[in-house]
Amino acid sequence: MTISERATKIGASPTLKISAKARAMRAEGLDVIDLSLGEPDFPTPENIKAAGIKAIQQNFTKYTENDGILELRKAVCQRLKEDYGLEYKPSEVLVSSGAKNSLFNLIEAIVNEGDEVIVPAPYWVTYPEGVSLVKGKPVIVETREEDGFLLTPEKLREAISPSTRAIILNNPSNPTGAAYGREQLEALAEVIRKEDIYVIADEIYSRLVYDGFKFVSFAALGEDIKKKTIIITGVSKTYSMTGWRIGFAAGPAEIINAMSKVQSHTTSNACSISQKASVEAVGGPQFEVNRMVAEFQRRRNYVLMKLQQMAGISCFKPQGAFYVFPNVRSFYGKEAGGIQIRNSYGLAYYLLKEAKVAIVPGDAFGADDYIRISYATSMENLEKGLERMAGALARLKTAKKVKKIYLQNYVTKVRKPVPVEVVGELKVRDALVTEIESHLGYDNYYEWNANINGTIVQLRTNVGHLADFWVENWFPGQLEAGLEPQAVIYAVDNIPGREPRAYYHPETRTGLLINADNYGSLRKLALGMVIDSEEHLGINAIRGMAVALDGKSLVLVGQPGTKKTELFFELLKGAGVQAQTNEIVFVRFSGNQAVADSVERKFFIPANTVELDDRLAKLFDHSKCENVVSRREDCTDLSCPIQADCRLDKGAPYCFRASSEAQAMLDPAWLAGKQGYARRTNLKSLVILRNDRVSPAVVELKKDEALRILESGEPAGAVRTSGARPQPFFNPHLLVINEDKLAIQRMFFSRLLGQVKCYLVNSGVATPADLQSLL
Repeated sequence: MTISERATKIGASPTLKISAKARAMRAEGLDVIDLSLGEPDFPTPENIKAAGIKAIQQNFTKYTENDGILELRKAVCQRLKEDYGLEYKPSEVLVSSGAKNSLFNLIEAIVNEGDEVIVPAPYWVTYPEGVSLVKGKPVIVETREEDGFLLTPEKLREAISPSTRAIILNNPSNPTGAAYGREQLEALAEVIRKEDIYVIADEIYSRLVYDGFKFVSFAALGEDIKKKTIIITGVSKTYSMTGWRIGFAAGPAEIINAMSKVQSHTTSNACSISQKASVEAVGGPQFEVNRMVAEFQRRRNYVLMKLQQMAGISCFKPQGAFYVFPNVRSFYGKEAGGIQIRNSYGLAYYLLKEAKVAIVPGDAFGADDYIRISYATSMENLEKGLERMAGALARLKTAKKVKKIYLQNYVTKVRKPVPVEVVGELKVRDALVTEIESHLGYDNYYEWNANINGTIVQLRTNVGHLADFWVENWFPGQLEAGLEPQAVIYAVDNIPGREPRAYYHPETRTGLLINADNYGSLRKLALGMVIDSEEHLGINAIRGMAVALDGKSLVLVGQPGTKKTELFFELLKGAGVQAQTNEIVFVRFSGNQAVADSVERKFFIPANTVELDDRLAKLFDHSKCENVVSRREDCTDLSCPIQADCRLDKGAPYCFRASSEAQAMLDPAWLAGKQGYARRTNLKSLVILRNDRVSPAVVELKKDEALRILESGEPAGAVRTSGARPQPFFNPHLLVINEDKLAIQRMFFSRLLGQVKCYLVNSGVATPADLQSLL
């Protein structure tokens, strides 16, 4: 079983992860100062707690209206009127389980697949993820510190496109504390008036402003702007009620109604007790808010003073919220205690380990030159934390040598190979080709002929990355003038309305790859087409990893989980053993010999194999790669034994083992020089792998038994790994599977098994020496 693709593409909130790490360290008895979490340290005011207690005592503990109790929605309307001069009806207010819930309800209600949402950076970590979850496209627009981290009308105008659905405006901002005055808001409003877009006004920190700053709600800029604006706010920050989980949305009735529908099928109503407490918070005395704001301002001033005393740090003065966002770029490239700082994640890791101070790296907010420090904690914690931080930063010295980064990494939109559908009718193939060719413009067209085991396959694509990998992977194919290639693959991206798919038309040997930009899909399609086209010539392929010794080879085949890759690299450690292929060999018969050919110039190899051979990390550094992880939140290796000591947390630029979807294009000659690589061999042994604790280490198979196992794709009684399905002849590259094709496979392997020995090897108990003896 696997989790959804949607869930794998989002990361956990970096702020919550860092706070959880700090709590875990404290649980181990370490004195950690947490300056990471945006949560007021003040207790919830007594009158609000009393209202919650009263609700419990009066048994107000049942479901309420989905939109929230009328009493609370009226109180919210009154608060918006008193504070910002805004007139709303209760039908224009939705109460949700926190402002984050309000935000997600809104995004679900207004954003369609492919819609763009403008997100000024630095941004709250959840904005881009929320948009991506509904298959929208977050459009990140960078702001500058010299502009006060405020979005300018010029940048807003440049970012708007026909696909723009909304802009998220966080005022005051998390993480910078920057706040928009009336003049700046009016300038943005002039741009928005001319566009058909919504404004998502996240104003959760609107009451937390300092130095007499006058907050203006975006919805207060005129009735025309109000009709386009949805306010998101709540009680968490203003009233120190983070755990009560109450948020509000106020906006046009049709939008609020759509949000209500979404909520009715997700959380339903917010907590009844919390709603009653929030009536008191919003509608009751506000003096506690003023007291908290005064204390936050005092803390802000202290933090700014201490940061100004630290060499190498500069810091913007925030007007609101409870964060500072200092620039720490000057510390990158420095080191202490063997830890080199490369980025904000590295600095955050260093401060947590060395100073026992938790802060949030700026990269989480789209601004890697900065870190976020929360002053929503006691003065005692701020004093201790900043003192420790100053000492740790002072210990950083310029690194003697900074490793040069060579890695060429391409992050694809589609991470896994797409399934191939066989197209039988010529008219369907022709229609697909016509559609695809209409998207192959002359300004972005690549064409190259590859010689794959004697078959000339021509790639036609508009994806430069695929063309680059294609040329790197295969030997060039030469065509005489006037001759056509034996097979053609169209690989075209950015076709509107199309899901990632692959098609194959056997009669014309045409492959079509649509909206799938990962090279694994293209390579799989090419290999499958060549296998299909060469079967009638008596040439076939074995999907396995091959090593050679003295011109004779051994091929390892097996399902995932049989340690095939691990054994491959163990065998390569043997004296005189050469690498032939990491995935597939083509076999033809010459007399009584089975000749095995490696048809690829480069190995296309999973990057997480780096843990199996110490040489691979340096080799991958110089290789073309796909989807190598460069951010901790993109790591999918949940079983990683060094999660608590992650190299990405230390500021390493990337991690090869962090994703099973990462691949590297490795030159096999790099493993052991040209003498350590064999392109053509005589096949000596075929090894079928299984992995258990009870079967014998090595069993030589008779021809009929070996053929049965190969055709079934698994040994009898084999334990399947999660998600693994047996493939006929262990070969997922077989595109056309019918009785005629299976008969060809049987005929080939029957002849092969008459010329080579076949063994069933239990990788759970067999040693490398057992396999060496089979060579």
